[in-house]
Amino acid sequence: MLINYEFNEDKIQSPLQYTWSIFKRNNIAIAAMWVAIILVMIVIFAGYILPNTPTTQVKQLLLPPYWIDGGVSDHFLGTDDLGRDTLTRLIQGIQLTLGGALLLTLIVSILGTIIGATAALTKGLKASILHHFLDALLIIPTLLSALILIAIFGPSYENCLIAVSLSLLPQFIRAIYINIENELNKQYIIALRLDGAANIRLLRFGIFPNILESMVSLLNRIFSLAILEISTLGFLGFGTQFWDVELGALIASSIGLIFSSPWLVLFPGIAIFIIVLVFNVFTEGLRHAVIEGEDE
Repeated sequence: MLINYEFNEDKIQSPLQYTWSIFKRNNIAIAAMWVAIILVMIVIFAGYILPNTPTTQVKQLLLPPYWIDGGVSDHFLGTDDLGRDTLTRLIQGIQLTLGGALLLTLIVSILGTIIGATAALTKGLKASILHHFLDALLIIPTLLSALILIAIFGPSYENCLIAVSLSLLPQFIRAIYINIENELNKQYIIALRLDGAANIRLLRFGIFPNILESMVSLLNRIFSLAILEISTLGFLGFGTQFWDVELGALIASSIGLIFSSPWLVLFPGIAIFIIVLVFNVFTEGLRHAVIEGEDE
């Protein structure tokens, strides 16, 4: 039977659908996305998948991983010098490190976007004071800022997250400020202003869609710095305390056993490497999809 398609209309994709259609052509980025989703699921459901509790001790000390001679299946990645399960502590370390980085990236992005956009759209004395204040804060390296704040608040996991977020916030505000400031002088923004568009409409329909690629790169940079700073503070002893486990703290607690049981240092280090690599590959693929979508 003949079917007449003469009056069928082509379906026009939304910008989000079009960007996804470009992104899914990149097999490496898709694989990175699925690994990132698995890591996020580990963060959310870590309490349900832990083989043991992080504080449980057994009599078998410094067991090697299961695939090495002397390893046992009950402790797939072995045990540490106190008989605690390495896999359990590694999963909790991923939860605290990755979960903390995702949380503070979300907080920094929301606060930074609000403050940066407000500063860019504000003129006069208030904008000038904020502009120079941010310039002064950016002189101090982010890790040094975090260490200073930790010294004020005291070492703990919560204070570590607060210190890292406060140290990264000026970077995000400044980047958003510069991106919006550059867009304000373009002709289509001037046309929207002449058309009577309010600042919210200006941001929603004029500015943010055109700085999306820059924002993806900025979020990736803030997230990567957050992972590294949380791990560094944990390694230095300014992060998690007592029985809390974080990847940097795991490396620090096992550094003396690097020659006798190198896997205790190797596994947390590999976890940090994989987290940063996977999210960088994913966001880079997303950034390229946004660029191609804007070009076409």
